[in-house]
Amino acid sequence: MAAVESSPGGDQRSVSILADATALAGLREAVGGHAALHERAAVHRFTELVVAREFPGDVVVLAEPAGAPLLAHARTAISAGALVVVHADVDDELREKLDAAGASVVPASEPASAVAHAAASIRRRRTHALTASDPGAERPRLSHSERRALAHYTQGLTTVQVAEAMDVGYETAKTFLRRVRAKYAAVDRPTSKRFELVLRAEEDGII
Repeated sequence: MAAVESSPGGDQRSVSILADATALAGLREAVGGHAALHERAAVHRFTELVVAREFPGDVVVLAEPAGAPLLAHARTAISAGALVVVHADVDDELREKLDAAGASVVPASEPASAVAHAAASIRRRRTHALTASDPGAERPRLSHSERRALAHYTQGLTTVQVAEAMDVGYETAKTFLRRVRAKYAAVDRPTSKRFELVLRAEEDGII
């Protein structure tokens, strides 16, 4: 993880940033220089963001290549309660899906200051209802701790190691993973085997 900071409080919005090393510096400077914003986390990989205690913050900025993972990451952040600003060049189809999810899109050609402005001004709005054919319609509602446990476990950690990484007891980590499996089973997405958990986590943008 590149950086994680705590919010100073007040009326500032906390912002978590996902970007490569080149873009991250400019985005951090723009967010830090905006009076209405405060950097909460700055990472290079979405997995790092999901497992952070600071996730999601008020706003998540996703500066990553266009594609299915970007959409999955946006949906995951939004379902976790964050507003999302995407800084990328997307085609019309992806833009429509991001818009339906509730994300704001700033073209990659726009400067970091435009992203900061979007993060400060974006408002929560009503989104289009998910249909049964939309992958998001079958996404279980995982708690922050459940997402963290899933992200750690699907990267190869044992339950004991998940507990250590989360600084919780073994039984607590085991309970988180059991709840994850139960919630996926409730929407008819099997997770009885580790590889199935990995697949679910990939489908939902958690890893």
